[in-house]
Amino acid sequence: MIAHRHLLRVAFAVALGAPAAHAETLLDVYELAVQNDPQLKAAEATYRADRETEVLARSALLPRLTGQAYYQESETDAASKSTTFSGTSATVIDQHTSTDSESENYSLSLTQPLFDLPAWFSYRAGKRVSERAQAQLAYDQQQLIVRVAEAYFNVLRARENLDASKAEERAAKRQLEQTQQRFDVGLIAITDVHESRAVYDSTVAQRLGFEGALAVAKENLSTLTGQEHHNLWSLKGDFPIVLPEPADRAAWVEFALANNYQLKVANAASGSAHDMARAKRSEHLPKISGSFSYTKDDTDGSRTFDPPSTFSVPPESEYESEVVRVTLTMPLFAGGGISAGRRQAYEQYNAAKYNAQLAQRQVIAGTRAQHIAVHTAVQTVKARKLNIVSARSALDATQAGYEVGTRNVVDVLDAQRKLYAAMRDYSNARYSYVVDLLKLKLNAGTLSPADIQQLNRWLQESTAVSLKETKG
Repeated sequence: MIAHRHLLRVAFAVALGAPAAHAETLLDVYELAVQNDPQLKAAEATYRADRETEVLARSALLPRLTGQAYYQESETDAASKSTTFSGTSATVIDQHTSTDSESENYSLSLTQPLFDLPAWFSYRAGKRVSERAQAQLAYDQQQLIVRVAEAYFNVLRARENLDASKAEERAAKRQLEQTQQRFDVGLIAITDVHESRAVYDSTVAQRLGFEGALAVAKENLSTLTGQEHHNLWSLKGDFPIVLPEPADRAAWVEFALANNYQLKVANAASGSAHDMARAKRSEHLPKISGSFSYTKDDTDGSRTFDPPSTFSVPPESEYESEVVRVTLTMPLFAGGGISAGRRQAYEQYNAAKYNAQLAQRQVIAGTRAQHIAVHTAVQTVKARKLNIVSARSALDATQAGYEVGTRNVVDVLDAQRKLYAAMRDYSNARYSYVVDLLKLKLNAGTLSPADIQQLNRWLQESTAVSLKETKG
């Protein structure tokens, strides 16, 4: 089964991962999510439930054997009066009868459908439901990879944004202190002090916002694993940002049309609805079934008379029966219910068919969009990295100009803000690239735990963002 093979790949990937004593790497977090994510557990339970649909539908085509046995004891007391005439005289006789009996009954009944088209098409629909369940579980397992990676890298994104914000706050505080000193000795006007303080206050508020964003990101990650995470590993600085292979967008679309699990779910649902519609249409046709039954009944007991009778017969009997029957059933009129069910089933099939068409268009558009997003992310990461270099050069030049009096403090503060904004933009662009690439593989149906393993090799113990670390 597709879903079972995927689960084996999950287990294999987990087995190759690092020890999960403290779940800090991406692979560790993924392992915990596989074990604890409620959404995946619900998907697995739904898969197991939907798999039974095929078994239930097949049962209508197979023979049914029913056995029955019972044991019975009974006691009967009867009283009667009789009158006899002899000449002119009459004699009244009181008669009492007591009966005790024991009965044993055994029966066996076998029924086999011989011709039942509705049951046959329902069985075919049940097989499609199983196919849909397999595809849905496989998609849910792939989607878990994206959800874990997105939540994990959102924490890293928020943490690096916070680190950059803290560094910007420290720089703004130093600038405020320097400005205050220059004002105290009469080198600058009070306006520069106010400008520096306003920027510093703004960085404090910004830092508080990033702290809140980091806390929310950690809570979202904990939702998947059921545990808290405080020391996640970061993405290495030399992580390769490359274009997807193959580079041809049409090739990705073609592969997605053949392998996307959402599309397989929609197609299986359409096929199941079509078979159910044919089953409902076949309700107008006759059904033929054969049956065989065997019954045996033994009764034994005693009967007494008071006064005694010479004609006493014990209640003893033995009964045995074998019956073979062929039954033809054909609906003649059911109040319009059969026709209404047929019309309803065909409209449900139409809806499923159009949903499959919509799913195909969404897969095409989504794959193209994700391919474009990955291409854009590659170029964006490169541009953001260059932006850090130019922003740092601009800050150095502005600070030098400020020292000689050709630039004012507003220019310096603005250059600082641009540098730290560039650092945050670069960090965000890298993580957007990773998530976009995983979503592209999800659309193509190729995403697997091996992608988690590959990403995990590019992680390292986290370090705070600083100006020195981002020098190009």
